[in-house]
Amino acid sequence: MSQLPDIKRKLTTILSADAANYSGRMARNEVDTVQALRRARRVIDAAIAIRGGRIANTAGDGLIAEFPSVVEGVAAAVAIQRELNATADSLPFRIGVHLGDVIVEGDDLLGDGVNLAARLQENAGIGGILVSRQVVDHARGRLEAEFRPLGPATPKNLLDEVELFAVLSDGVNAPDDLARVSPRIDRPRPSRPDSDARAKFRKSCQRAGLATAVLLVIDVSNGAGPGWPALAVAGIGVSLVFRWLNLRAPKD
Repeated sequence: MSQLPDIKRKLTTILSADAANYSGRMARNEVDTVQALRRARRVIDAAIAIRGGRIANTAGDGLIAEFPSVVEGVAAAVAIQRELNATADSLPFRIGVHLGDVIVEGDDLLGDGVNLAARLQENAGIGGILVSRQVVDHARGRLEAEFRPLGPATPKNLLDEVELFAVLSDGVNAPDDLARVSPRIDRPRPSRPDSDARAKFRKSCQRAGLATAVLLVIDVSNGAGPGWPALAVAGIGVSLVFRWLNLRAPKD
């Protein structure tokens, strides 16, 4: 039985590009859409080659490219969007760029790094570019472009929250805010044991206060001086004091 080759990994800059509303355009006019895709691919392929990148994976109207340099990867994305956005009746694209670890499978790239780049691309606005924090850390100040922080979000089918940044540059479309990019999935934070105990103590005080008021009304109604209701009130007070002292005691 032949042995499978070892898994090869590397750190690289991943560019994910995909045509916006490609299926809708195909439904209206297949020939024009295919020709528009060919024109767009000439622009994309040239920008990738000029910046020292290579196309790794292709699928229909989308592609994955890699670059040895983060700066060159973002520069290629900016060049692509500038030319496509400035061309009349062009096929618009969304682009995502991420720096991450990938699995090398022949000429193809696989793994979470590729998946994240694809999710960034899916959430980018039409004609826009979204990048990850890793890209910003390496490319900021080295390009004629700025990075707008959009806040944390959890892209579809990913477990970890990531920071999103939109590329701001002439000719590149950018979203106005995070709500238009990807909704944040707020996960419940684990509660602290001491905060739970304090919350329970406050509720006990509220219940004790209500019970005390009722007992005092009963005691006053009897009109014969302090009786058993007063003793019950005293017992409630002692119980709360002990609970408060236990709450204040240092925990191991």
